[in-house]
Amino acid sequence: MTEYIYGRHPVFEALRARRRVFERLLLAKNTHGDLVRRIESLAASLGVPVERVEHGVLEDLVGKNAVHQGVVLLCGEKKGLSWKDLLGSTRNRRDALVLFVDRVEDPRNLGAIIRTAAFFGVDGVVVSKARSAPLGAQAVKAAAGGLEVAEVIQVNNFTEIVRAFREEGFVIVGLEVDGKQCIWDIDPGPFPVGLVVGGENEGIRRIVRSLCDYTVRIPGKGPVSSLNVSVAAGIALYEVIRRRNRPARTS
Repeated sequence: MTEYIYGRHPVFEALRARRRVFERLLLAKNTHGDLVRRIESLAASLGVPVERVEHGVLEDLVGKNAVHQGVVLLCGEKKGLSWKDLLGSTRNRRDALVLFVDRVEDPRNLGAIIRTAAFFGVDGVVVSKARSAPLGAQAVKAAAGGLEVAEVIQVNNFTEIVRAFREEGFVIVGLEVDGKQCIWDIDPGPFPVGLVVGGENEGIRRIVRSLCDYTVRIPGKGPVSSLNVSVAAGIALYEVIRRRNRPARTS
């Protein structure tokens, strides 16, 4: 099935990653600039047909409200790992970090989470299919290329997969507004970590929460009671990585 990737950075990263079958690159006739030239050159080097079209052609494909920046790539689905592949590649690594995303419904939030995960080099992002945003054009755009390089896996049996990672030695950390511990106070030790974030309205489901070794909160001092889920995920990922990379204390 043909998918549409739009926006200059998402298209450039998709071409660089080379994890899809590319059909055509469409550029608006009045679209120019250094990045556009690089996109056009890269597409040509990969044998991707490049067409200059009227602006309205792009709007017909991706919608009038889509911020396509004059660039649309027609391609197939991204080739990626299965959750079993991900588990197999991380189960014996103490530094492994997997992000579990439970029912995030806004595609822009989902895309922003994936972008952050790609920035931090997370081993994989496991996303529940039920009541979650699709990995469609809006999520791809918000991920700004992150979806092309991160291992993102959508699954039906989300709870059982979290359980499988826990049984293989992952410490499961749930991020919640009212988590029992402050995120600064936990230390998962020399074990792989699975960080769980929940949806915008309900947070982590009770059945998933029951699998968490810790539930943690991010402390704040202002009058606003919570953070956007993508912002919270970024802070939590940073803290896990910071704690792992800090030098050991000496007596």
